[in-house]
This record gives sequence, structure tokens and C-alpha cells, in this order.
Amino acid sequence: KEPLLNDLNSKVWLVDQVIKNDTNFAPAMTLDKDILVFYQSGKCLYQPMRTLGETAGRKGEYSLHSDNMDLNFYFTDEKWSFRLKVISEDTLVLEPILPTDLKFTLVLIPFPEL
Repeated sequence: KEPLLNDLNSKVWLVDQVIKNDTNFAPAMTLDKDILVFYQSGKCLYQPMRTLGETAGRKGEYSLHSDNMDLNFYFTDEKWSFRLKVISEDTLVLEPILPTDLKFTLVLIPFPEL
């Protein structure tokens, strides 16, 4: 799996922006945002920060196709498909590609020190 996503172990990313039609729907406060954890095994976790330690979150698997940078998430009831754009090592932009069940652009940043 891509070291950028998981640092060859696991890596926690903060979903800093959730964009549709140039509007950011993500909460302003960091503690109200969601996180996305990529594991080297190919598993992932999507969870609101406020529920960490309380609920299991949304568990699934991911795959990154290095030739076209398509990133797919497979959850029990949904498939999310994105084109990964690396803005910097500290900013990833996931743009939805059809067909996908999540039609928002996600901007990820490394989990910040709180």
C-alpha cells in the first residue's frame, strides 16, 4: 500500500474540508471533524473524532491504483471512489469520481497535535 497514506504502518488523517459546489461543509472546530485512518493491511476506519473510544466507527478496506491515483473505499454498504491529488505531503485532496456513493471532495491533513 502507498506509504504516503499509511507511513508503512498506520496513519491518521483529519478530514479538514468536505466540499461540494465550492462550499465547505466540514465543521470549523477540529474536535467536531472526522478522521480517516489508513492501515498498511489495506483496512481503513472513518469516524467522527467526538465518538473515538465510544463507537467502533465505519470500518472498511481501501485500494490505491498507482497508475491513475484512483483511491477506492469499500464499506459494508457503500463504495467511495476518488482521484487522489497530492498537494503536498501534508495535504491530500480526494475528488469524487463516478460512480461513487460519496459525492464530496475531501481534503485530508495529518492529524494535528491537539
